[in-house]
Amino acid sequence: MNWYPIEALEPGKLVVLHFRDETAPQCVGYVEQDGVCGWPEKVTGRRPDGWLDLSSMFAGMTTEIRRAASATI
Repeated sequence: MNWYPIEALEPGKLVVLHFRDETAPQCVGYVEQDGVCGWPEKVTGRRPDGWLDLSSMFAGMTTEIRRAASATI
């Protein structure tokens, strides 16, 4: 997989975060337009080293559906 660098994280995207630390699971989160990210508590305070864009899979869905999908994954 080609992980994007975390510095290139884009607003308005549903993404998978990648952590090099094996104790930190990969997880899905939504990056708000203002750059604030909604991540699960299990990764709060950890810095990911990469991300993948899942938004293209959900391109036809509304923002609220993307947030709901993010919360359930």
